[in-house]
Amino acid sequence: MVDTLEFRLKLSRGEMFSLEAAETIPLDGVTAIMGPSGGGKTTLLRALAGLERAGRANVRFRETVWEDRDHWIPPEDRRIGFVFQNPALFPHLTVARNIRYGARRREVENYDAIVDALDLGGLMHRAVQELSGGEARRVALGRALASNPAVLFLDEPLSGLDWARKSELLPYIGRAVSEARVPALYVTHSLAEVTTLADRVLGMSGGRLTGWRPAPARLTATVISVSDGVMRVLVDGAEAGGGADLTLPLIAEVGETVGLGLPLDSLMVSTENPGRNDALLTLPATAVEGEGGLALDIFGQRIVLARGGPHAIGAPLWVSAARILPRPEPSDSADNRR
Repeated sequence: MVDTLEFRLKLSRGEMFSLEAAETIPLDGVTAIMGPSGGGKTTLLRALAGLERAGRANVRFRETVWEDRDHWIPPEDRRIGFVFQNPALFPHLTVARNIRYGARRREVENYDAIVDALDLGGLMHRAVQELSGGEARRVALGRALASNPAVLFLDEPLSGLDWARKSELLPYIGRAVSEARVPALYVTHSLAEVTTLADRVLGMSGGRLTGWRPAPARLTATVISVSDGVMRVLVDGAEAGGGADLTLPLIAEVGETVGLGLPLDSLMVSTENPGRNDALLTLPATAVEGEGGLALDIFGQRIVLARGGPHAIGAPLWVSAARILPRPEPSDSADNRR
C-alpha cells in the first residue's frame, strides 16, 4: 500500500487571494502540480511545508500529523527538501560546502550517489559566483537531496531558463530523484517538464485544485550505446533494430533503463509509416481496448492517449514523436550503476 500526503487547507490574503485545497497524494514518484502563474501552486507548497500558516489546516504525512487544530510541527522537523525558484545558495561557501551543509542537517555522511547523479564532481571546489544558472540549479537540488529528505518539494526549479538549458537539466532531476528514491511534488506550468518527469498530474488554478489530469505517456527503453554525444536506446520489447538515436545529455550508461516521455501534444498516430524525417522516434503500434482515449500496445507496453481517431481493435498503427526526453527508471538504474 502506497503512503500518502493528505491535506485540507484554507488560506486567505485579504480580498486579493484565497487558497482552498484538499487532496490525497500518493508518495510515490513525481507528482506534478500544474497550472497558470498566480494560481496558488507555490502557496500550496509553502503551506504544506509550514513556511506559511494557513487559517485552517489539516496535514498528515504518512502516519504523522504535521498540522491540525492541536498539532504543529515546524518546517525544519518535517524533513522536506525544498528547492525554490531561486537556487538560494550560500554565496560565501563553495559547492562542496553548500552540499555538505544540507547533509549535516540530517547527519548524513555519504551523499556520493547524489553528487554522481547530478554530475557535480567537477564543480565541488568552485565558488558559487562562478556557476552558470543551470549549474546553480543542480547544486541547489543536490543540497536538498543530501539532507536525506522524506519528500522533495520543487517550486518551478527551472524558472527563467531557456528551453536549451531546461532540456539539459530535466534528465538530471529525473535521475537524482530516482537515485534518492524520494517522492516529489513538482510545481510547474510547463507541459514539457510534466511530460519528462511526472508520474501523475494534479491541476490547479485560482487557488483551487482542478482535479487529476491524464498521466503522461511513457515507454521504457534500454541504453545500448553512447558515443559522440548520441545515446542509442532500444525500446523494451522491440527486436534488434528498433532503437532510436537521441541527441541528449549523456547522463545514462549502457545497459541502464530509461523512461521515454512521449509529448502528447506532438504525438502523431497514422495507419501507415509516415517516414517523417523530423521525428525522433517512429514505432509500430496496435490499437487495443481502453478507456479515456486511444489505447495502444507498443512492443507489449500499453499507453493511453487523451485523443485519437477511432481505430478498430487490433488495427496496425504507427506512432511518431517529435521530441523525447529520458528519465532513468529507479527499479533498474541504481543496480546498473554499481
